[in-house]
Amino acid sequence: MTTREQVLAILKEIKPTKNLENVTDIIEKGYIDSFELMSLVANLSEKFGIEITIEELIPENFNSVDAISKMVDSLKKD
Repeated sequence: MTTREQVLAILKEIKPTKNLENVTDIIEKGYIDSFELMSLVANLSEKFGIEITIEELIPENFNSVDAISKMVDSLKKD
């Protein structure tokens, strides 16, 4: 399973009523709220064994499945 597929699965758990696969403004348009964002961060940290710092908590890193996947992949390499 690719990083993107795993990120999408986590998003589906958090927001089962929304298909966010091709959305490019998840944060900016309020598709997920602050509590769901914190749940997403916790799930990503646990699933991938990464630490998402306050510096990474910017809309650009969370506005799409591709952006989230790119951030996760870059953090896995550190």
